Amino acid sequence: MKILKKLSINPEKVIKNEELVNLNGGYGTGCCACYIGGIFQNYIVGSTQSDCDADCKAIQNGWGGGVWEC
Repeated sequence: MKILKKLSINPEKVIKNEELVNLNGGYGTGCCACYIGGIFQNYIVGSTQSDCDADCKAIQNGWGGGVWEC
């Protein structure tokens, strides 16, 4: 049996949120960004422009809202 070395992650190779959104929907299609009190929380992949605000409120227990951007 082989002994594996400790796993190390190169931070320069970690994909950013914006890049993940672009991979999912393509460039220029927009994405749903969730905010609480004007502070960014996360993106919802797969949401639509018309459902963005409601989707963000649903995952944030009724707090904040969503903005269609990117």
